Amino acid sequence: MAENNVEKEKISGLENLLPELVHKLNNHLGSMLAYGQLLLPKMIDAESKRYLAKIIEEAWQASHVIKDLVDFTRKRKPQKEAVDLNRLIESVLNTKIRELDARRIKVVKELSPSIPLAQVDPNQMREVLVNLINNAEGTITEFYGFGEIRVKTCEKEGEIEMIISDDGPGVPAENISKIFDPFFMTIKGRGTGLELTISHGTVIEHGGKMRVESEWGKGTTFIVTLPIVEGQVEKKEEEGKRTEVNLRGLKGLVIDDEPAFLDAVSKYLKLMGCKITTASDAKKALANIENIDFDFVICDIRMPKMSGIEFYCIINEKKPSLKERIIFSTGDVLNDTTREFMESITNPSIEKPFDMSSLKEVIIKMLEKIENRQTPAR
Repeated sequence: MAENNVEKEKISGLENLLPELVHKLNNHLGSMLAYGQLLLPKMIDAESKRYLAKIIEEAWQASHVIKDLVDFTRKRKPQKEAVDLNRLIESVLNTKIRELDARRIKVVKELSPSIPLAQVDPNQMREVLVNLINNAEGTITEFYGFGEIRVKTCEKEGEIEMIISDDGPGVPAENISKIFDPFFMTIKGRGTGLELTISHGTVIEHGGKMRVESEWGKGTTFIVTLPIVEGQVEKKEEEGKRTEVNLRGLKGLVIDDEPAFLDAVSKYLKLMGCKITTASDAKKALANIENIDFDFVICDIRMPKMSGIEFYCIINEKKPSLKERIIFSTGDVLNDTTREFMESITNPSIEKPFDMSSLKEVIIKMLEKIENRQTPAR
C-alpha cells in the first residue's frame, strides 16, 4: 500500500513538472526557429542553405511532437468564429510553399470562390490543414522524392468540403481502418503518430466528418466535411474586395522575458517595416504606453515581476483603447491559469513556436477586425 502511494506521488510530481518543461521547450524552440527563419533568406551557399533548412525542419518536428502530446492529453474547446476557409488554406500553403518547392512537390489549388464562411476555430482548423499537408508531403518524399498535392474546396449537398489529395504511394487496404488510430504512423520515423488522430477529433468536435480514400499505388485523398452554419450561407459582398494590408510604418511593442525570442521577433517585424519598441518585462513596458500610441502589442503571458495577465488588467484601466490591440504569445500551453485567461478574453493569441508569417497574419487580421468595427455601416 505504501509503495502504491509513493508511485502515485511520483506520477503527480511528473504531471506538475510537465507544464514547466513544455513552457521552457516551447520558448527555446521558438527562439531557435525564429532565428533560423531570419537567417535562411540570407544564405547564399546552396549547401549551407540546405543544411539550415534541414535544421529548421527538424526543430519544427520537435515542436510538433510537443504540440501533439499536449493536444492529445488536453482537448481544447473550439473558439469558433466566421472563417473564410479559402483564405485559411492560402495562409497555410504560403508558410509551406518554400519547403514544398525544395522537395519538388507541386501544389495545385482548386478553391471555389462561392463557398460560404465556416464557423470554426481558425487555429484548430489550421492545424488540421497543416497535419494533412505534412502527411501528404511526407509520403511523397519518402517514396518518390517528387510529386503533387491537390487542395480543393467546394460546397456539396449543403456542406463545405475541403479535399487534400496526393499522388504518393497510397495506403494498403488493410491499413485504411487504422488511419485515425493513435500512434498509427503512415510514415516511419516522422511525427508522433497522433497527427491524424488529433485532426480527426478536431473535425468531429466541429460537427464535421473526415474520411480517407486510398488505394495502394494510386495516392491518398482526405475529405473534410464541415456543416454550413445558418446565417453564414452567403459570404459578405465586401469579402471579395479585401485590400492587402502590410505592416510597414506600424508601431509595435514586443514584451518578452526571453532575450533571444524578443530579439528575433523584433528583428523580423523591423524587416516588415514596423517601428518596434521592446521590453524585457511588463513593468518596463507600461512606461512606453504613456508616450506612444501603439498599433499592436505582442505580449508574453508568463513573465517574472508582472505577468501578461496583470499587464492586460492594468492596460484595461489605464489605456482601454489599447486593450484590444494586444496579441498574446505563450509557450505555457498546459497551465490552467493561462488557458482559462485566454478563454475569458477575445484577444488573439499565438503559441510558441510559430512561423513568422503566421505572426504577420495574426497582426493583420486583428487590425482588420478593429478597422471594421470602427468603420460605420453604410
